[in-house]
Amino acid sequence: MIPLLFALILSAPPAPLTLDEALRLAHEANARLPEAALETQAADEKIREARAERWMKVAIDGDFVYAPPGGYDPVVTNAGEARLQLTAKQPVYDGGARRAAIAKAAAERDASSARYRVAEKDLDVEVTSRYAELVETEEESQARRGGLERLRRYRTSLESRKASGQGVAADLLKTDVRIASDEADAIDADARAAQARTELNVLMGRAPDAPLTVVAPPIPTGAPAASTGPPPESPEVREAEALARGTDADVLAAEAERKPHLFASADAGWWGADTTRWSIDRWRRDAGFSLGLQVSWLLFDFGASDARIARARIEGRRARLEIVARERDAALQRAKARETAEALRRQIDVLSRAEPAARDSWLEAESRYRGGAATALEVIDAYAAAVDASVKLSQAESRLRIAEALEKRWETP
Repeated sequence: MIPLLFALILSAPPAPLTLDEALRLAHEANARLPEAALETQAADEKIREARAERWMKVAIDGDFVYAPPGGYDPVVTNAGEARLQLTAKQPVYDGGARRAAIAKAAAERDASSARYRVAEKDLDVEVTSRYAELVETEEESQARRGGLERLRRYRTSLESRKASGQGVAADLLKTDVRIASDEADAIDADARAAQARTELNVLMGRAPDAPLTVVAPPIPTGAPAASTGPPPESPEVREAEALARGTDADVLAAEAERKPHLFASADAGWWGADTTRWSIDRWRRDAGFSLGLQVSWLLFDFGASDARIARARIEGRRARLEIVARERDAALQRAKARETAEALRRQIDVLSRAEPAARDSWLEAESRYRGGAATALEVIDAYAAAVDASVKLSQAESRLRIAEALEKRWETP
């Protein structure tokens, strides 16, 4: 009994998948999101590195040179040299170069965070599009196969009339042509459904050929309320703004090269000459410490620093033009998605009324044909209109779901 129960559970069809579940699974399994997240984590570490560069560096330094007698001049080589020191170096003033490095790293972190959000929103649109395409193609296949079933019953009645001696051979031929054409369309719809199912499975991290059934999301009635405030800032714009802040930091870093740089240093340990002779007294004599200040101030470099400053400012102007371009593109995409969604809502309203009317027209034409008041061509045309109305309605609903996903993609930060 128990093995049979397990067999029934394993053979049961999978539960239908909702759009929210598909989005959740895609976010968990997608490979591009972790890559974008790692980029943000690396940018955080770069900020930490830039901040650490402002503080003291402590290290152990040493070297050893052995110069035996009979070799080099002992005055030059000190007969060898030995050094083992604990050194410390602290930047005192660098013209703002390290602050610029921190600002640059923070800008790169903000840009990578914006790119992660772009990847998230693009994934939502892609999953919603594949989901809508799967729903559309399945509904189209059902509509076409349901119509074919009724058309075959109509063909059966024609065969009966032909067998009784009525002249319906031409009508039967027209029906066969229409059946063949719609069978080809149904096969095409099945193929497109299989492709959408495969792509959706891959997006969710499942096997491409895994069984998958979906639930058609409800079509919202009425247009959403218009936003009264300013449009939200898209992540593409935020990325461009972060990159512009990075170019400002590049300008500061380039300008800092022409300012004085001052470092304080200290060391303690052992440093002595003549490594050919050793004694306890030497260890005491060579032990010590020292303090120092180092200054560096660039006076002339044949215009190299001027060129770096000018190049950084040019990159800054380019970055600000990119902000304007992305703002305009975001506004355009928002407007296009909103207008497309509004047009599709009106189209769905029309098709929702036309679909039952077309189906009734088909039944009425078939009834009149049996009574001799209509031609086979009228029946075929009414059948085609009924199937096309159902297919167009499912296509419009799919396009509306995709348009709403695009509208949300550009209207949420």
